[in-house]
This record gives sequence, C-alpha cells and structure tokens, in this order.
Amino acid sequence: MNHSDLETLGFYEPGFLHLRVNTDLEISDLNSISRADPRLFSTFLHEYIHFIQNISTTSGLLDSILFIDFIKDVNWKIRTDGYPTFKVPVALTAANNIKPNFDLSKIYRGDANGVNQVIYQGYHTEDVIVVDKESKSIIAKKFIVHYVDTNNRTPGRLHFGSTCLKEYIAHTIQREYLPTVKHPDIPYLLAEQIVLKECPSFGSDPSLIASLCDASLMCLHPAQIFFASLERIKRDKFVPTNLESVTRIVHDGLTFQGQGKVESIESLFINSINLVDQQFFDALQSPQLLPNYNWIHHILNQGRWLRLNRPNFISGLVQAEGVLSQEFYDIVHRLGTPFFTNNQNKGSFIPPEKFSDPAIQPYQALVFKEIIRVFNGKFDCQMFHFCKSRPDKDITNSKCQTSPWERATEPELCPFGQLWKTWGLVGETPVP
Repeated sequence: MNHSDLETLGFYEPGFLHLRVNTDLEISDLNSISRADPRLFSTFLHEYIHFIQNISTTSGLLDSILFIDFIKDVNWKIRTDGYPTFKVPVALTAANNIKPNFDLSKIYRGDANGVNQVIYQGYHTEDVIVVDKESKSIIAKKFIVHYVDTNNRTPGRLHFGSTCLKEYIAHTIQREYLPTVKHPDIPYLLAEQIVLKECPSFGSDPSLIASLCDASLMCLHPAQIFFASLERIKRDKFVPTNLESVTRIVHDGLTFQGQGKVESIESLFINSINLVDQQFFDALQSPQLLPNYNWIHHILNQGRWLRLNRPNFISGLVQAEGVLSQEFYDIVHRLGTPFFTNNQNKGSFIPPEKFSDPAIQPYQALVFKEIIRVFNGKFDCQMFHFCKSRPDKDITNSKCQTSPWERATEPELCPFGQLWKTWGLVGETPVP
C-alpha cells in the first residue's frame, strides 16, 4: 500500500520495488517466518500482492511512468539552465505535461482515509478540469462514494479510486491465508460493499469481486471502469459464473481514445509496460546499473506474460487457510520478490528462478526515491542504512546525510552518486 497512517504492519513502495514489513524480527527466511508467525507472513503476502499489481496492471505501471517522467523533466531543466545551482523544492509545471499527469493520477488513485466501519449508501461523479501543456482542458471524472460511519452515525464521503480496489484485492487474498486478519472498511472493504449493494448477483464470493476489481486495474482510471462495469452488469442482468466471465463483462468491447489512436485493454497494457521498460533502460545506462535494468526488464516481461496468458492468476494464490497454492510458488519463481526489509533496514531479496546475476543490487531502485527527495528539498539519503550494512563493505561517509550529490565526484561511487553522475548532474547543487 502507499504511505499513509494505516501503515501499522507494512507497506510497498510502487515504482521503487521495495517492500517493508514492520517488525524487528529477522525476515530474510520467508519459510521460517510463515511457520513462526503466520500474521507476519500474511503482511508480507499482502504487500507482495501490491508488488504484483505494480508490474502486471496498467494502473500499477503508471506509478513508474510518472516518477521517471518527473525525474527526466527536472534533470533536463537542471542540465540546460546554465546555472550550477537549482532551487528546491522543484515546482511541478505543465511543461511536458508533468503537473497535469500528476493531477490526473491523484484523481485516478483517490483517497484512502481509514474508517473502521461504514455502510455504503451510493455514489455520484464530479467533473474535474485539468489543463495540459497546450492549455487544453481535460475533463476527468471524480467518483465520490457516500457512506455512513457506523461508529458515530455520521454521513461521510470518499474520493474512490484505484487505492480502494488494490487494497480490497490484497485484503481478500490475505484473509484467505489468515481468516482472522482485520482491516478497516475504508480502504480495504469498501469495494465489496459497493458491489454487493449495486450488483447483488455477485453473491458472497469475494474472489468474484476481487476479479472485478483486478480487471478494473487494467486501465488508467480504474474507478471509471469499475462503476461503468457495475452499471453494465445491472443493465444486462449479468450473473457471474466464474472468474473468466467477470473479466469478460469488464473488458469486452472496451476501448480508449488517446494520442490520436484507439487502444484496447491489451494494447494499452502492452504499450504501458514497454514504456516503463524503456524508461528504466534510459535511466540505468552505466555498467554498474545495467544488472539492475536487466532484472527489471525480466520481471516486467514475466508480468506481461502472466497478465496476457493467465489473466485471473491473482485469485488463485491461496489453496486453503495457511496454505499457499502452487500458483503462488510458480509466480514467485517467475517474478522473485522485490527488495524487502524489516524495521532495522535489514533486507533480503529472492531473484527470479530463470534470471540470476550476482551483480544485482535490488535496493538500488530506491535511489530514484532519494533523488526525488532531493528535488523536494530533503538532503539526507535514506539509503544510508542499506549502504552501511552491505555484505561486502560499508560504502558510506559523512556526505551521505548532508549532501549525497557530492558522492558523484568520488572515485568509488555509491548508488546515489552513480545515478547522479549517469544523469549528467555532476556539478549541480540544490539550494533551498
């Protein structure tokens, strides 16, 4: 899940390929964790679902597209402005549609205010105007859900988006593994309430609802597809018979107009995954970083294969309470894991079965986050703990937490210094 006040047990950072389980316990051996503490492993499973969503859904890929586009745009301005310093925090602008795209992504993502118990009442839409770099107006639908907070019996409203859909899927799979797990209705269970009130034909099978949510993530604006599908289901008096029938009712005949061409669900996904792959390739062009690009390229291809050949794989990860399915293990063999850590910043990583390179340093994907933090006016590199505890040697020094960009001029480059140099930023200094 994204960073929020709901992160008591763990989180996943989309685009940066980092999974955190909030525990002081050693978590490098997942088999030992699953035997010793099913609740802890169920948290890992929940966040692992978000990793899968990040690389195998169009909505998830958008996270990577946005942050790399932002970095590329800022880099270009810094390198070409003729000055050795640049002011932070860097302002988002309409140039190259960076600000408009971020504004649209907020509409697509929605909010996730934690509310323990609610009763869904209904929804309405609001038109939001976003102005692009050519001063053209883009009208985006914002979906507002109405509910009653049963704890204090007051009405509430929520901007509903992809966050609620992703969290429902992860919650449902986690609950199959550990039925005692509990989450607040918002954002984890609201999607189920909506489906059951709007389309009672779905009955009480969470996997059918999760399939509808998952199918809705195969576009840029998942809430729009989700609610359009519910209206279509009501109109056609559709009764789901299996997961495939749910995916069909959501996807059949669905097209998108964009950049002068019509996209299908499949072509939009393929184009999105190709764009993310190209962006990582462009960003990681140095001998030290290429092993990481090769790893990312591999897992993107595996995510593509899964989505196109086994579109309902997400609903088959748990065989029974406390028992993962063969499908889960097949996916781990294909994708491996993201870099995962505990509260002590001690991490581990499982590479894909058919791709292994001893030069992979999966924690380096977090460098993108650290450079964005510098652009936002933060001068301490939070990778300090990872670099300090590297198994080969400690590569930190005093600059790491005060001016990490200066590491780019040193003979031995840390991950931050390597990217800063690769992107031609040596000699550029941020100033408040």
